[in-house]
Amino acid sequence: MTSETFTNRYLVAGNYAPLQEETSTSALPVTGELPRELNGRYLRIGPNPRGDVDPATHHWFNGAGMVHGIRLRDGRAEWYRSRFVESERGAPNTNVLSHAGRILTLIEAGRPPVEISPDLDRMAVWDCDGALSRGFTAHPKVDPATGDLYAITYNPRHSSLRYVVLGADGAARHSSDIDVDDGPMVHDMALTETRVVVLDLPVTLAAARRLAQSGGPLTRLPLTWDDDHPARIGILPIGGTAAQVRWIEAPRCFVFHVLNAFDNADGSLTMDVIRYDRMFVRDVWGPSDSEPTLVRWTVNTARGSVNEEVISEYRVEFPRVDPALTGRAHRYGWFAGFSAHGLMITDDVERDPADGFGTGPLVRVDTRTGDTTVHDYGPGRVTMEPAFVPRPDAVCEDDGWILSVVHDAHADRAELVVLDAADLGAAPVARVHLPHRVPFGFHGNWIDDDELA
Repeated sequence: MTSETFTNRYLVAGNYAPLQEETSTSALPVTGELPRELNGRYLRIGPNPRGDVDPATHHWFNGAGMVHGIRLRDGRAEWYRSRFVESERGAPNTNVLSHAGRILTLIEAGRPPVEISPDLDRMAVWDCDGALSRGFTAHPKVDPATGDLYAITYNPRHSSLRYVVLGADGAARHSSDIDVDDGPMVHDMALTETRVVVLDLPVTLAAARRLAQSGGPLTRLPLTWDDDHPARIGILPIGGTAAQVRWIEAPRCFVFHVLNAFDNADGSLTMDVIRYDRMFVRDVWGPSDSEPTLVRWTVNTARGSVNEEVISEYRVEFPRVDPALTGRAHRYGWFAGFSAHGLMITDDVERDPADGFGTGPLVRVDTRTGDTTVHDYGPGRVTMEPAFVPRPDAVCEDDGWILSVVHDAHADRAELVVLDAADLGAAPVARVHLPHRVPFGFHGNWIDDDELA
């Protein structure tokens, strides 16, 4: 296969195609009424390749990051800005969040965060005084009680994972190296009030190297499904070391994202995760080998076993929970519904990898009952990852708003849409009209002004 005969949908297809220019626009038009309590920035990031890229080898996960920011204040949408992430040590493209007064752009597999200023115009590598010199992760977890940030990091140049804890003040508090075989891809982790959970699943660097040596397909993402690598999770105390890790066999699958996890009174723990039966087998350009399924893992640490139950038959991805419940028992999760050709998938359908990965409506799942509520944004309109923002002095778990960027394929433009999290059947509270489309990417977060004070 050559670049002359192959069309890579992640470079040219609709809203996957990268943008070529940065944008700055002020006084954005709004339909509806923005809640005056929303004072801050909604930031979103994704890969945006620049220059010549070989479509035969390009993977969706590659490419310099582009940050998209919408500034809200006092009921107004003051500006939209898009900026390429630039630094002397790479351009993270996977997540953007705040910690210890800093806005950080993140990526896994060896590169440290790049700090970006609140106006998106200044950037610099931030490696926490060398504590993150081996790189960081796309999905750290913040303990809402302490403000401490927990991460499981990996680096292709090292044979071990690194467990890192950063304090609420941004200083490194703890680290421990955890030996693993084959160089597994560790995109996410789980955190409870007392424990950290490591995901060691069968997508590895070693398998990709074996495939390349045997003449298999070559992509710029050196990771693939590994039939020889076991699926397991490692559990250690929240401030523990490698010597305290307890390894337990897990269902054979791959997990990009964890909704949440929590301790149970009997000593077990619960994890809600999005599982894939296989990953990077047929589709070497994106994550489309199998459909995502929301499941609950109940981990019996005394017996060393994991029981899996399907929570919802709806296919969903990009899970979000009320951040105040990270590591605590939760009821609701908000997701982007997974779609193929614009249709919600509710059963196992064999798909062509050329279809790629796609999202659809917003989905809320009651993890206790399995009940599912869907907000359809309209024909040709699909959501990206949602973010739950609680109201000040919220009195229940869904007392807040859902913010997400929605792509309108008919207009080829994007909107920041605000929904009432407790009433998804209602029309949007507000729609902020952006000047152009925002390419399908990965993750985004609401950053309140108070977080940067």
